[in-house]
Amino acid sequence: MISAAIGALLILVISAALNWPTGGESGVGGPGRIGSAPAPKVVFEAAAGDCLNWTEPDAADISKVTCAEPHLFEVTGTADLRGEFGDKAPFPNTGQWQQVKQQRCIDVSKQFLSGRFDPHGRFSVGAFTPSEEGWANSDRTLHCGLQQPGPSGKLYPITGNAARMDQSNVYPVGRCLGINGTAVWDPVDCARPHAVEITGLVNLGEQFPGGYPAEGDQDGFLATRCAELTAAYAGGPTTAKDKGLVTYWDTLAQESWDAGSLQVNCKVSAQLPDGSGLAPVTGSVKGEVQIGRAPAPQNTVPIEPGVPATEPR
Repeated sequence: MISAAIGALLILVISAALNWPTGGESGVGGPGRIGSAPAPKVVFEAAAGDCLNWTEPDAADISKVTCAEPHLFEVTGTADLRGEFGDKAPFPNTGQWQQVKQQRCIDVSKQFLSGRFDPHGRFSVGAFTPSEEGWANSDRTLHCGLQQPGPSGKLYPITGNAARMDQSNVYPVGRCLGINGTAVWDPVDCARPHAVEITGLVNLGEQFPGGYPAEGDQDGFLATRCAELTAAYAGGPTTAKDKGLVTYWDTLAQESWDAGSLQVNCKVSAQLPDGSGLAPVTGSVKGEVQIGRAPAPQNTVPIEPGVPATEPR
C-alpha cells in the first residue's frame, strides 16, 4: 500500500491548482520531473491534527513534527473519492484535482476546525493525492490539510495548532509586501521594491464586542484609527502623505468574523501616475522613500508548489 499511495501534493493558491507530478514508482518530486524519492511512511500514518514539515523544495525530507514547532502542513483528515471515481476512472488532470480538492478538502478542513474556517484568512487547503501508480491500483484517498501560502505559492511556516489560532490574514507591523507588476506579492525587506508597508494592527473585536460590524462601520472606525497608527509609526501625522503614500486598511467579511478572524492591518502604498495599479515603493515610510512611476517588473518564473519560503511572513 505504501509503495503505491501518495505521490503528489496539490496547493490551491488564488484559484490555481499546482501539482507535483510523479510517475512510475510512488515518490515525491518537483514539477516537470519524475519523483525519485520513495513516498515516506509518515505521510500515510499522519492523522488529523498531526503536523508535517520539510525544508527541501521537493519535500524529500518531509517528517512529522510537533505542531508547536514551525511546520508547513497540518493534517485535517482524509476524503474517500471512490464515490466520484470508480476503479476504471482515468487519473484526474490538474483542473480536475483542483475541483476535487475544493469540494472535498474544504469540507474536511471545516469539520476539523468545527466549522470555523475563514475562506479569506491566512490558511488555504492543501492535499496529498494518490500517485498515478496508486490510482491504477485503486487508491482513492485524498489526504487533506492546512497550509499558509504567499501570493507566489511559496509556503510559510505555521507555529501552533490551526484550530486554536486567529485565522486573520494579517502581517506584523513593519513588514513590507513585495510587488510583482502591480500586484501585491510575498513579504520582502522594506529596502527592496514593495507594494505595501504595514503600519498598524487592529483587533476589531475590541471596538465591536456586540457582533459583526457592517463594512461601513468598520471603515468609519478604521479611517481614524489607521490614521493614528500610521502617524505614530511614520513619525508624524502627515509624514506618509508628504512622501506620496496613502493610508488604507482591510475590512472583514461576515464569514471571516464568524470564523473568529477579528484582526485587520493598516498600511500605506502608492498608486502609479495613471492610476492603473500599485507603484513600486523603495524604502520605509520611516525614512527616505522612492516611488516608481512605472509598474514593477513582473516575475513570470513559476514557483514550484510546496517550496518553503525563505523570507519571514
